[in-house]
Formats: sequence, C-alpha cells, structure tokens
Amino acid sequence: MKNRSFYYLIGLGAMILAVGLACAALSSTPTTEPVSNHPPTQASVSTSTSSDNGNTSVPSSSGELTTFTDKNKYYQIDLPSDWKQTESTGTHYYIDTFKSPDGKALVENIAYDDGTPFTGTQNGRFALQILNQNYSSTGKEGDIKVTDDSQQKDGSDRLTWTSKGGGYSGVSYFEIRNKTTFLMFTIDWADDSQSAYIDTLDKVVSSYRQP
Repeated sequence: MKNRSFYYLIGLGAMILAVGLACAALSSTPTTEPVSNHPPTQASVSTSTSSDNGNTSVPSSSGELTTFTDKNKYYQIDLPSDWKQTESTGTHYYIDTFKSPDGKALVENIAYDDGTPFTGTQNGRFALQILNQNYSSTGKEGDIKVTDDSQQKDGSDRLTWTSKGGGYSGVSYFEIRNKTTFLMFTIDWADDSQSAYIDTLDKVVSSYRQP
C-alpha cells in the first residue's frame, strides 16, 4: 500500500480531514489527506505532525494483549502488545494507527471534528472520499472497490473494500458522535497475509467498545 508513516491532510480552512491506511504490501499508509466534509472538496495538501509511541517489546507469539483507550474516550480496543503505535494530528483531526511487526496488517482510527454538524448523507459521502483519497494505492478514485455496505446494530456503517492495484483489502466502520465528530475505524491487511491476520483483526474489531 502506500507509505503509512506519512499522513498529509488536506486543509483549506475548515476543510480538512484525515485518514490513512494501507500497506506497501500493507505496510504503507496513505499520503494524501481527506478534505473537509460539508461537502467534501479538494484542497492543497499540507503536512501533519506525527509522533511514534510504539511498543515492540512483547513477541507476537506471546499472545499478550494491550488495551488502548482513545484520548477523548471515543473508544477502547484490545490488540497485540507488539504492534507499533503512531499518532498523527492536524487541524480538526487526529489518527491512531497500529501496525503489525511485519507491516502486513493494520488497525487505524480517525477522529475529525470541525464543529460543523453532519446532516443527511454527508457522513457517507465523506467516508467514501476518505477511502478514495487515503486508502487507495493511487490516492484517487478508481482503485478502491467497495464490495459491501451495511448498517450495524450500533448505528455505525460498515464498508468492506479492496484495492484493485495495491494487493490489500480492508473493512471500515464509520459513525457520527455528538453530531459533529466523524469517526472511522479501519482494519486492513495484505491479501497474501489474510489467513495469518484475519482472526486477530476480527478480535480487535470485536473488542471495540466505549470506555
């Protein structure tokens, strides 16, 4: 996928949004950034700041898990202790990313809030914009193919997708909190490593909860 150490976010005033996810075989991350969402529009790319808070001291074979709690307590998840964590921040957004030691599986959450309420189908259009801009192998429309779109019991929406040119696939869940906060929680994996990681990723998704 693309280089996941990046994270560039598009920002024209209140038009910024963030995201990221992908792999160089899934070890990479999107390098473009989503645009603001009401409605999504293209803007110039600006560089976001990134800090590495990773912990790689626990072997992946140990089976040990660690609990991560979002800094605004939007969610909490359990995941392997040896997965490397990075945080990217920018105007109106921040992104928490967790990558497997070999870079072929990734968990990521994007939180965006510019104070403007989402109305109608804006959240769905914004989610698709993020997928096309930040999760595609090209950084634009045409590469990401959504194979399933379904609403979950908790009110969130689930998008199952694949990159036609990148050799990776993923599942993204998105929702609106407090009318103005857009959250997108994504897992993705290199297609040639799906069997090695899908059970672990499913368990991470199942552990997702509000603190």
